[in-house]
Amino acid sequence: MENLLSPEQLRAFFIYAVPGIVFLYVRVQFTHGRLPPLKDAFVTYMALSVVYHAVVMPIFPKLYEAKALYEWSLVLWLSIILVVPALFGLLSGLSIKEKWLHRLMRKFNLSTVHPVECAWDWRFQTLQESWVLIVLKDNTKWAGVLGTGSFLSSDPTERDVFMEDVYELDAQNVWQKRNSSVLISHGEIQSIEFWPKGDS
Repeated sequence: MENLLSPEQLRAFFIYAVPGIVFLYVRVQFTHGRLPPLKDAFVTYMALSVVYHAVVMPIFPKLYEAKALYEWSLVLWLSIILVVPALFGLLSGLSIKEKWLHRLMRKFNLSTVHPVECAWDWRFQTLQESWVLIVLKDNTKWAGVLGTGSFLSSDPTERDVFMEDVYELDAQNVWQKRNSSVLISHGEIQSIEFWPKGDS
């Protein structure tokens, strides 16, 4: 245990794993908000950190000399290990959310695996205030509004929905506001239909 907590071990962890962790942590806030457990994704964190240092090393070569690891400015090291990876993660996350890279790839007729893992996360990461019609597995229908007061779970094991405004839906598909909200539990949803809130 003492060996794992030695200064050398901690220094190696902060240099060769933390940049990848910080990058992914910031990035997933724009996708699904879930960071893989350290034990499951340690190789990924390490690989990202190594690529990151390969980019940074030519810019600050003296920083990577053996003695410089101890003597160089602490502020600069903290910036390289924490701040800059966070900025890269922010740019990557915005690129996913705004589809910058996707549009660029389309111009060259290229396609890649989408970074968002499922349609639920993809649809709700950019959802603006919308009219929705939720149909449950027993064919119960909930009409209403998903807006700033609503909540959609990002936990893959708990796909529940809190809808802030519920409307009564009659046989003629006329919507009448009920002045109530509803929580729809995980596993009950069959489909969700969306309309922009500006439509009426």
